[in-house]
Amino acid sequence: MKQLFVIGILFLGIAFHSCRPNAQNESSANRISASDNKSEPPSQYQYQIIPNLSTVKWIGSKPTGTHNGTVPVAGGGMNVEGDNITSGSIQLDMTQLKVLDPTGDMGQSLEDHLRGTAPGKEEDFFNTGKYSTATYMITSTSKLANDQEATHMINGNLTIKDITKPISFKARIEMIDKGMVVSAAPFSIDRTDFDIRFKSKKFFDNLKDDYVNDEFQIGFYVVAHKNGNQ
Repeated sequence: MKQLFVIGILFLGIAFHSCRPNAQNESSANRISASDNKSEPPSQYQYQIIPNLSTVKWIGSKPTGTHNGTVPVAGGGMNVEGDNITSGSIQLDMTQLKVLDPTGDMGQSLEDHLRGTAPGKEEDFFNTGKYSTATYMITSTSKLANDQEATHMINGNLTIKDITKPISFKARIEMIDKGMVVSAAPFSIDRTDFDIRFKSKKFFDNLKDDYVNDEFQIGFYVVAHKNGNQ
């Protein structure tokens, strides 16, 4: 089940807009401070994620088609007790977000737009100059019974652009010779939960067919080695 992330975080649909509210008006439950957003150092985890063996993919859609790409895994790790992951983090390098479709100049233009490196469009999507990483913090897992596609339900908190929301999804956890593999088939995330509003029908009227779907999909394949076995 090596289906990988398919989000317009972690993440990216096609064209979102970040009409970000004043931070003082946001619920503290939906935000984390810079210190809270830092995961434990890899040495504090039993299993350390190997970035070059791990993959995150995303897909976003609109009436005229879809776009897809990848976001590099920057690091993280997991602690395990019995059959369950008890805690962990997956860190994504949003500055290296890639667009795989379309290719060429159109792909580069979309990539710059999503990263927020296109002049005047910094706030449309991820504004990676300000928010360079996204993080999923695992808080608990539970074993699934009689499920052909997954072994566990993973619960945690996803942070994009300093907005944190609870996200749960099914995944397959497999122990391997030197560590473990955690993979998830594509699951949906609502981009507007992270104040990414560009061409969202929830916030803009009279868009007709010129809108971007609020939900995007992500999937992933993460390899983690037990500390000392890399």
